[in-house]
Amino acid sequence: MSEKKLPRVVLDTVVFVQALISGRGSSAACVDRLKHGEFILLLSNAVIEEIREVPLRPELTRKYSQLTLARVIAFLDDIVAIAILIPSPPAVFKLPRDPKDEPFINLAIAGDADYLVTWNDRHLTYLMKRDTPEGEEFCSRFPAIRIANPPAFLGAIEAQKPSAAAE
Repeated sequence: MSEKKLPRVVLDTVVFVQALISGRGSSAACVDRLKHGEFILLLSNAVIEEIREVPLRPELTRKYSQLTLARVIAFLDDIVAIAILIPSPPAVFKLPRDPKDEPFINLAIAGDADYLVTWNDRHLTYLMKRDTPEGEEFCSRFPAIRIANPPAFLGAIEAQKPSAAAE
């Protein structure tokens, strides 16, 4: 009996922030699936720093009282403990629309990711459409990486599970 390999995944910061804000929804479900060992999370130092910084921005902490330093640190400690760290992935892909998203793309490339999960349609998921020079380049150079939003990713990993009838 062969065991299917777990998908290797990069989650965008917004997925983590939404999971911190609410224990419901598809972002929280992604983190829950991670904690249940349904995929392998890839992290870099730059991504960890962003996950630590973004939820503590004043515009978010004013609106969401649950975004405290202690909660963010505990959440991040839990995530880092179960992730694979690639400290400083090389910068091999440029993203002219938003260079701040390059660390996520380059982490996915360096970590042989199957998925980059993001809500960022304007700056990341558009790369899958091949209707821009950078989208065409990304799909041609890295055909194994799928960029998807959390609901699509959850559907994909659910579809990969063996059916109950097969057990």
